[in-house]
Amino acid sequence: MTQTKVSNTFIDNNFPFRNLIINGDMNIAQRGTSTTGVDAAASFPSCDRMKLQNNGFAGAYTVTQTADGPGVFGLTKCFKMACTTADTSTAAAEYSFISTLLETQHLQHLRKGESDAKKLYLSFYAKGDAAVTYVVEVYDNEHDRVQSQTFTISTSWQRFTFEIPADTNGETLDNDNSVGLSIHFWLHAGSDFTSGTLSGSWADRTNANRAVGIGSMLASTSRTFFLTGVQLELGGVSDFEQVPHDVQLQRCKRYYEKIEYEGMIATMTATSTSNAYGRIECEVEKRTDPTVTLPTAGQSTNQTSVLSGSGSYPSTTGSHAVGNPTPLGFRLQATSYDSLETGGGLMLYVNGTVHIEFDAEL
Repeated sequence: MTQTKVSNTFIDNNFPFRNLIINGDMNIAQRGTSTTGVDAAASFPSCDRMKLQNNGFAGAYTVTQTADGPGVFGLTKCFKMACTTADTSTAAAEYSFISTLLETQHLQHLRKGESDAKKLYLSFYAKGDAAVTYVVEVYDNEHDRVQSQTFTISTSWQRFTFEIPADTNGETLDNDNSVGLSIHFWLHAGSDFTSGTLSGSWADRTNANRAVGIGSMLASTSRTFFLTGVQLELGGVSDFEQVPHDVQLQRCKRYYEKIEYEGMIATMTATSTSNAYGRIECEVEKRTDPTVTLPTAGQSTNQTSVLSGSGSYPSTTGSHAVGNPTPLGFRLQATSYDSLETGGGLMLYVNGTVHIEFDAEL
């Protein structure tokens, strides 16, 4: 073994979790790998933490998590949008952009608004079906301030890098679980957002200045947009930071989690001959009290029901509801059954596979 002398030079952005973007490599897609007919409603159509924010257009997309990354830095997957219904008559208020939102408590080291506020560096990989210009915007959600820059994609993967100036305007970020900053990739916009002058430095939001100079993802059904390797960091542009898959999945589950069940879902206790209660826990503590979606009858061959300690089903199948959701779970309420044994133990059971969803997105 040959001894190698290591330099003591300090690289100020060479630290764990330097990338403020969660799932920037697009590896996690709990909701599914493909969604068709994505229209003007806001949604999370595929990759975790990547929200599609739309308004007013008549077109549609198919959005997929696709194994077509650039390959560098381990980037094998990407967020792909494909226009399936074009909209070439753009109304003034239309828009469509991809966004990823960041909590204020994850941003305190940026010193935003202070005299010693830090510069940020944004990088990402993108490509499409043709040379088209789009806009990337860093948005201060708390103080309604923006700075925007254009980028022009081609049919090959390119890495785009931008320096985000320090914002020393005196408006600091809260330190809680609310949204502080977000990154927006503008892909389509009407004149309400394109008729002004693009702001390359921090400024109070003026809608007319936000997406000046962009083309449109909805221009034709041949249009595509691919995105991956999104990184926001201090100290300069560095190699894309690889986070272990299991760690990235846990980080994503803070905002959204889908738990799959087969057979027994939960234990319960009958509080009367018709009602029972149980507790279902999240695997990862959520950002805030989640919205919980229970299994539907269409998810399995047999309807979800309770099973008594003796192994028998009640003579009727009741209904189920969410009670008192917290970041750690919720109380499941089973009502309108009959022939339950008050105080007796029960199982919530399904003869098939179902899932429960917990949503605590920003």
